[in-house]
Amino acid sequence: MKTEAGRRVDMKKIGSFFNKNNILAALIIFITLAILAFTAYFKVIPFMKTLDEGGYANKDVYAPFKFYDVTGTTALAEKAAAETEPVLVSRHDATFSSFEDISIFFDRTDTYRSEIMQYKIQGGDFAKYLDNRISSYISICMTYGITIKYEQVRALLDGISEAEYNNFKSIVTEAFSSIQNRNVFDANREDLLEEFKDETEYAIINSGLRTFSYNIAAAFLRINSIVNIEETEAAREAARADVIENNPIVIEEGDLIIRQGEKADAQTIRLLTEMNLMGGASFNIIVFIGLSGLLLILLVPVIMFKMLFSGKKSYTKRHILIICVIEVMLFAIVYLVPGTYYLYLPVFVLPMLVSILVDEKIAIIVGAVTAVFISFIYKTDTIYLAILISAGTMSAYFARKLSSRMRLLSSGLILGLASSLILFLLTMAHNSNPTEIVMDYLALTAGGVISVILVIGLMPLFESVFNIITPFKLLELSNPNQPLLKKLLLEAPGTYHHSLMVGNLAEEAANEIGANGLLARVGAYYHDVGKMSRPGYFAENQGKDNPHNKMKPELSKLVITSHTKEGDEIAKKYKLPHAIRDFINEHHGTTQVRYFYNKAVEQYGSNVDPDEFRYEGQRPKSKESAVVMLADSVEAIVRAGKDLSRGEVEGIIRKAIKNKLDDGQFDLCDLTLKDFDDISNAFLRVFGGYFHKRIDYPEPKENIKNEPVNGDISG
Repeated sequence: MKTEAGRRVDMKKIGSFFNKNNILAALIIFITLAILAFTAYFKVIPFMKTLDEGGYANKDVYAPFKFYDVTGTTALAEKAAAETEPVLVSRHDATFSSFEDISIFFDRTDTYRSEIMQYKIQGGDFAKYLDNRISSYISICMTYGITIKYEQVRALLDGISEAEYNNFKSIVTEAFSSIQNRNVFDANREDLLEEFKDETEYAIINSGLRTFSYNIAAAFLRINSIVNIEETEAAREAARADVIENNPIVIEEGDLIIRQGEKADAQTIRLLTEMNLMGGASFNIIVFIGLSGLLLILLVPVIMFKMLFSGKKSYTKRHILIICVIEVMLFAIVYLVPGTYYLYLPVFVLPMLVSILVDEKIAIIVGAVTAVFISFIYKTDTIYLAILISAGTMSAYFARKLSSRMRLLSSGLILGLASSLILFLLTMAHNSNPTEIVMDYLALTAGGVISVILVIGLMPLFESVFNIITPFKLLELSNPNQPLLKKLLLEAPGTYHHSLMVGNLAEEAANEIGANGLLARVGAYYHDVGKMSRPGYFAENQGKDNPHNKMKPELSKLVITSHTKEGDEIAKKYKLPHAIRDFINEHHGTTQVRYFYNKAVEQYGSNVDPDEFRYEGQRPKSKESAVVMLADSVEAIVRAGKDLSRGEVEGIIRKAIKNKLDDGQFDLCDLTLKDFDDISNAFLRVFGGYFHKRIDYPEPKENIKNEPVNGDISG
């Protein structure tokens, strides 16, 4: 029988299970499952009963009543109005003027040809003369608005025989007459010029002269008819009224609208819709329950994976929301893609995005169960399911391991080819001819490439909306050419090199304890950017002079501790992600600036409040942030030492860990004693370069007084 205390413990467990975060996570999952179930339902059960998914009639459809087709009749009336010829008022003077102008133009052309021929017979500098005449002729053409090139004029005036020229002139004038003698108005002028072009296309062999002939026609073709707008509109209105009053579209009762097996065109679908004959099956609750149950069953492996194999990995409600959003996006694509094109589906977008944004292990299991559901929706065979699961697993691995977006893009082609290879082998295993499905190979390859393109396009959106920092973003931030890192190198070179060393220590230690080594390294690179505001006040940037020797300890403390707040402001200015800003705010936590506290005690006595000499930051909330805190502290102390042995360095490391533990700096992060031991060993490996035998250089003759160096001064 349970005691009162035992019952209180049980109630506490129940209360912790039904906390706000768990309820919110369950609600997110429930909403997502509901969306997926409805999406799958309307994919499996078509909306329409009259027509199938391909638009073919499932049965003969007859009109159950007489129906006046207003939409169709209106469209027919508008068509009749558009086909009504405009009422024109002719202008014969324009036609006469056009023929007169083109005749004068060819007369002048005749004169130029005759003059050139005579000069050629007489002798002289013919080339120069010809050039002048060509230029003069081009000027005349320009006055008529005719565009012609130098080579075309040369061919016209000197490059063809008299017979060829007369033939050219005859063709142009006859073709021009045929269009100018008709009614020419704004609406049909371009059409008439096209007729001219068609008529002369094969009659004029020289392409340059053919183009010139078109330009001549375009220049001289005159508008010789004006549309009488009022009478034209009246004629068109009469045409509309004739259709509406005398020839409306009427569907009589019993008329056959579409026969079974026929494909419905747009007009038939419109008619069925307006007559409310599209139908649609009533909601099938049995099918919906079956789909929902299948989704719940497929959720079980995901839950079991979380319980059995996720280890120390904690999935927050943000991770759950990310997975759910990606699932909904994928199923939106599934809903839109017809069944015949399922091989083109970018299914790998799910495991790849989940792997990058959450974790590759959960990406594999989520990708697998989603593959089962998609395979069911499209009613595919086991071959496609095998491709989805195997290639999906590969995609999750590739996405996490690749180090740049370009490599990720190339992996899309690899995934597509791998899917095609799996299809090829499975087809052979089923004793089928793999060469008969070449289009399937291309479709799978395209699906892989499309998946990666979507991943690359969606990653920045997820990074921004969910405040997630991806490995690709981290690698970009770790580039030494980043503006902020270059500025740190130039303005605080000592701090820059200190940060590099801290990054090496942090990455090695984070990887050792199963944390994100890349995140720790990049966070370490930026953790001290606040020192750029006053670089000379920090030990690693100082020369012989130490400005703190002339300052009160409390002022020195303010200068030293302010670099975390100033660093956060700089990080905001340079738009660093929140995950990196956490390192800036947390790498000192609420530790005490002991050097200046001791200095204050020496000056003012023991009544100095020790809490006044603490950082006003935040204690580390992640393993990576805690590792950077330790790496920062240890690197500063080891750097200050000289010819330290391995044992001495190990002692420094373990003392730093103990001091931070005793001070409660790691209370908010999930680190075990074994983790601290692994961190210590990782630090020792990185510091291995300090242990080799060094050459003893002679001391300088001058006695230079060395200022005391302390890790606290370096900040």
